[in-house]
Amino acid sequence: MTPATEPPAQIAVWYFIGATFAFALPPLLFQNADPWVRILTTVLGFVLIIAGGYQLNREMRERRSGSDEEPPSA
Repeated sequence: MTPATEPPAQIAVWYFIGATFAFALPPLLFQNADPWVRILTTVLGFVLIIAGGYQLNREMRERRSGSDEEPPSA
């Protein structure tokens, strides 16, 4: 019997959720914000999307490499 391995952690989704908040909250909370605040939060949102895409790629690669193992025999 082979030991049960835990599935890889799925944290890429949190990067995308963070990017959503970075894009959506400043216009809602700070309607009269300076343009530099809007530019900064937009750049932060794009950085989070890029980091999330990189993390998603790592998770997909890890999942694919883990699926190459033979299924346990009964």
